[in-house]
Amino acid sequence: MAGPLDTSFRRSVRGGVEQQEFSDLSSFLNSVVLSTSNDRWYFSLSSSGEFSVKDTRLAIDDLVLPSHSEPTRWVKLIPIKINVFMWRARRGCLPTRYNLVQKGVILESTSCPVCFSDEEDVHHLLFRCSLSQEVLHRVCRWWEIDFQLWRSFSEWDEWFSSIRLPGSVKGFLEGVFYVAWWFIWGFRNRSTFDVNKPSRSILFENIVSSSFLWCNSRCRRKFFRDDWLKNPHLISL
Repeated sequence: MAGPLDTSFRRSVRGGVEQQEFSDLSSFLNSVVLSTSNDRWYFSLSSSGEFSVKDTRLAIDDLVLPSHSEPTRWVKLIPIKINVFMWRARRGCLPTRYNLVQKGVILESTSCPVCFSDEEDVHHLLFRCSLSQEVLHRVCRWWEIDFQLWRSFSEWDEWFSSIRLPGSVKGFLEGVFYVAWWFIWGFRNRSTFDVNKPSRSILFENIVSSSFLWCNSRCRRKFFRDDWLKNPHLISL
């Protein structure tokens, strides 16, 4: 302080309660040390106190972007577009008929455009639809593993974690499932928008062929197509 505290008052402090409050204020201000530096802005989102576009973006992302309890599963053996598709599917962000209606889009029907047996949400399309069950059953038979009727990604994750396969081979299997779901989604879109309806007969063949090309091109150790067709679970990396 530049001088005694009471000199800044318009009148002298009287006794009683005023004197006690004045004493408490003086005791508190005795520990205050004012800096001689100039006033400046302080950015509380940064540890340095300096404004940062990155820290601002991260703060906005935390407030706006949706969070998910499960970590993102990323399979390096398949293209990025399929990983992104699966990231959206797991979070229920695909433009299924159910999601479109929830966003205010007017549709004639919310039924699945493939089987027409139930409302089309992501779990119906990729697990409960007759087409998806047929495709996933053939994938399991191809890989010589037991097939189960899954109803959601959580049930599939629990089943997948219980499979006893080498880690590297298990990565191939997960990639194949991702490719299968991606082709099921493509079949759904063609069934909805194309004049000529797609054929189910070549769907599984496309899954096998495309998964081989994508996985083989991203694998350090190359393998033959015949091995992929006959014994994919025995591929050694």
